[in-house]
Amino acid sequence: MWRRALGTALGLSVSSIDRLEAGLGDLRRTAAFVQGRLQFEPRADDVYVATYPRSGTTWMLFMLHLLVRGPEAEFRHLQDVCPWFERSLAIGSLRAEDLRRLPSPRIFKTHLPPRWLPTVGRFVVIVRDPSDVALSYYGLHRDYLGFGGSLDEFLVRFCRGRVQYGSWWTHVEQWQRRAQERPGAVVLRYEALRADPLEGLREVAEAVGWSVDEARLAAAVEGASLSRMKALEERFDHATSLLLERGVSPRSFIGKGAAGARSLSPEQRARIHAAGRQASRRHAPWELPAFLH
Repeated sequence: MWRRALGTALGLSVSSIDRLEAGLGDLRRTAAFVQGRLQFEPRADDVYVATYPRSGTTWMLFMLHLLVRGPEAEFRHLQDVCPWFERSLAIGSLRAEDLRRLPSPRIFKTHLPPRWLPTVGRFVVIVRDPSDVALSYYGLHRDYLGFGGSLDEFLVRFCRGRVQYGSWWTHVEQWQRRAQERPGAVVLRYEALRADPLEGLREVAEAVGWSVDEARLAAAVEGASLSRMKALEERFDHATSLLLERGVSPRSFIGKGAAGARSLSPEQRARIHAAGRQASRRHAPWELPAFLH
């Protein structure tokens, strides 16, 4: 009712009012993130798993948690022990002082580009084939973010960077450049990690400066197997946790972990490859991705 009245007064449609309300919400959350980011005190041994969404983020977080804390370290939700850096600060579920109380080494999840994160710490960057990312991201937008269009319609948005966290190509290029220009970042291919997770986790442990034995590495890989994570699925997804609080049975969040590009048509794959060749690398230094929806 109030939307209709306000729309009449301002000469706007109800849908325009809804977009305005959503925009104001984004501004509030962005302001909360910026304030929390300024108050945040980084540590040299902080570890950030920095990925574009749907690139093995949760899997790596869980392996690192098991590696440093051990299988006996129980948690209600992965967010409690490996916070999603930007979202926690943006929605106020955790404040800078809450992050300060976490024991070292702290492990954070982030999908942000490097410019919005501290310059100190260690960064684990996982890069997945964009065709697989797009297919998985489509499922996430459809199941959790209210996208009602077709896969083709989503691919148009994905190729233009009009999705949460913007362009895959820009995100990857910025992190690869960060790894080349400064120490403290390791870049892994998701496909190589799937093929040999033990070697991948070993490389990460060495890069972040953790001294662990082979038995612990193997236990972390086994503890974070696909079957194990599927059994504990409600402990991993932020959307799942919100749905569970409301008494709603969520859809599956943990994917099959396999390459999904085979489900795309040749024309769809060609569209993604063409977008990669045409992707712009220019971004304003102040630009913050729309990560707060």
